[in-house]
Amino acid sequence: MFKKIFNFKEYDFRHYNMSILLTAFLLSFIGLTVIEVVQESADRLYEKQILGLVVGTMAALFVSLADYHYVCKFYVLFYFINMGLLLYTKFAGKSYHQAQRWIIIGGDGGITLMPSELTKVLLILFIAAMFTRFHKKIDKFYFLVIMCVLVAVPLYFILEQPDLSTTIALLVMFAGMVFLSGITYKIIIPVLVVAVPACFGLWWYIQQDFQVLLHPYQQNRILALKNPELYPDLMYQQNNAAIAIHSGGLTGKMMTDSTGATWKCKGLAAIESDFIYTAFAEAYGFIGCCVVIGLLSYFIFRTFQTARHSRDFLGMMIAGGIGTLIGSQTFIHICVNTSLFPNTGIPLPYASSGLSSLLGNYLMVGLLLNIGLQSKKKEKVDKNVVSL
Repeated sequence: MFKKIFNFKEYDFRHYNMSILLTAFLLSFIGLTVIEVVQESADRLYEKQILGLVVGTMAALFVSLADYHYVCKFYVLFYFINMGLLLYTKFAGKSYHQAQRWIIIGGDGGITLMPSELTKVLLILFIAAMFTRFHKKIDKFYFLVIMCVLVAVPLYFILEQPDLSTTIALLVMFAGMVFLSGITYKIIIPVLVVAVPACFGLWWYIQQDFQVLLHPYQQNRILALKNPELYPDLMYQQNNAAIAIHSGGLTGKMMTDSTGATWKCKGLAAIESDFIYTAFAEAYGFIGCCVVIGLLSYFIFRTFQTARHSRDFLGMMIAGGIGTLIGSQTFIHICVNTSLFPNTGIPLPYASSGLSSLLGNYLMVGLLLNIGLQSKKKEKVDKNVVSL
C-alpha cells in the first residue's frame, strides 16, 4: 500500500517545481501583510491565515509525494464525498449574509468548512479520471452529455447556496478540460455555433422581470452594473472599491500608513477576501497590483507548462484543470473589484483570507508538484494515456 501511494521509484526530484510553491508563498505573504491591516482585531483573521498557511503547506508537501495515479483510482468515491458535503451544506449548513455555504465540524466553536472550495479539487480529479478512463469515448456525443450531467449536479447545489461566482469558475474549468481532452472539432464547432448565440440570449433573458434562473438580488446586481445611477445602494461596494483603488496611486499607502488609519478600503465588506485586490491596490498601488497580477500569471503559466510536460494524459488533464480554474477565478475576482463584472464574491487564489480556500489551493499545488515529479518519458506510451 505504501509503495502504491508513494511511488518514489517513478519520481525525479530534480523536477520538484519549487517555483510553483514559492509563487504561492509570495502571494500568501502579500495577502497576509494586507489582512493584518484591514482585519477587525476581534476576528483574528491574520492569525487564522497563518495557521491555514502552515496546514496548507503541510498538505501540499504530503500530496506532492502521493502518486496522483493512485489517488485518482478513487475518483468515484471523491464524487460521492463531494455530493455528500454539498447535500449536508444545503440541509444543515451554516448561513451567513443570506448564503448557506458553510458547515461546522465539531459543533459550535468547531472548524468551519466551505465545501465548495473542496469541490474545486475533487471535481478536477473526477473529471480528469473520467476522461482518462473513457478516453476512447471522448468523441462520442453521448459521453459528453453524460459528463455535462455529472458536473451539472454538484454545480446546481453550489448555485443554490447561492454562489454564482464559484459556479461560473467551475463551468469555465470544465469547458477548459473538455477542450484539453482532445475532443474532435466535429463536436466543438456545432456546440460553439449553438452556445455563442445562446449566451447572448441568456444574457438578455436574465435581465427580464420574468426570468427564473437567478435570485432577485443577483439579477439586480447585473442591472446595477448596466445602470448604476438607478441602483446606488447595490453599487455602494464597487463604487467605494474604485475610490480605494484610485487613492492607492502609483506606490500605495503601506509605507506611509502601515496602520491603515487613512485607508478607504477598510469600510468595505469582505475586504480581506472577496475584495482583497482592492486592498492590494490601496496598500501597494499600481506597481503592487502589477506584481500580484504578474505572480498569478506566472503561476498559471507554470501550471500549463506542467500540463504540457506531464508524463501522461491524466497528469495533463489535472494540471490543465487547475490552471483553467485558477485563471478564471483570478479573472472574475479582479473584474468584480474593478466594476467590470457584477458584484459576486470570489476569493483571489492564495491571497484572500479563508482557510477552506487556502487549503484547497495548496492541495492543488501538491498535485502540480507530484505531476512534475513524474516527468514525461522518452518512449511513447499508448498515446500517453494511463488506465485507472
